[in-house]
Amino acid sequence: MTVLVTGATGNIGSELIRLLVDNKHPVRAMARSVDRLAAVPMLEPFAGDFADRERLRVAMDGVDTLVLITPSAPQAAGQASACIAAAGQAGVRKIVRISAIKASPDGPSENTRLHARTEAEIREAGMEHVFLRPNFFMQNMLLVAGALKTGQAFSFANGDARMGLIDARDVALCARQCVLSDAWNGEAFELTGPEAISFGDVAERLTASLGCKIRYQPVLPEAAHDYVLGSGWGAWMAELLRDYGAAYGSGWGDFVTGHVHDITGQPARSFEVFADEVLLPVLGHDPVSSRTG
Repeated sequence: MTVLVTGATGNIGSELIRLLVDNKHPVRAMARSVDRLAAVPMLEPFAGDFADRERLRVAMDGVDTLVLITPSAPQAAGQASACIAAAGQAGVRKIVRISAIKASPDGPSENTRLHARTEAEIREAGMEHVFLRPNFFMQNMLLVAGALKTGQAFSFANGDARMGLIDARDVALCARQCVLSDAWNGEAFELTGPEAISFGDVAERLTASLGCKIRYQPVLPEAAHDYVLGSGWGAWMAELLRDYGAAYGSGWGDFVTGHVHDITGQPARSFEVFADEVLLPVLGHDPVSSRTG
């Protein structure tokens, strides 16, 4: 049966689609623009928008499982709600929801609370479901690639606290398994990497990998808020980064679970593996593995 993946061009969605196609599973991939998807074999690109209820209805036709991915935005819960309603009307059997770390109605950020609202709505809809709640993405290091390339200190508002950093590719692996198996139906999983590390640790490890000094300079959550607001990203995103920074800085994300291994049968990728396979090539450096043999 067909799997519908929304948010198909993002880090998790695009990797999940690749994994499902490699598994020869029929996939319909929904995105505003399908240009980046058109060349993928065995994939059904679908141009759609969360705000277009008729297109959502068409997107759900013949779908067994919906992988529901929405962007971090104030309208995310409304977008998810529209998808859930369309899925229910179309008889979709199961929803795999890419949620947020510690989703809760009383969580520290609006994004945390919006995801909790969506989780509650999925439960109330009565469909089979799995909730995947990833910790801080290793891929967020790509946001500071410019600073790393030019030798500047990189900054986040998370202080010196440790976090269970996770590679988004492992989230996609978990989503694939939850699509292919009903073994985890009804469960919610906090997903992390294999260890909790700080950005200071990240700087030390990148220094060793790159052979040049990498520096981390934490900024206060309020300073991050003002910078993002001044950069034109909007008040909601500025408040999101401020609130997440304060939460992570307090140790909120300092935990590790074994759920990636439990679901996929494989250990979660380490930061070194992420750096070697993803970050270093972006920075124009050969992977460490190719230099060390």
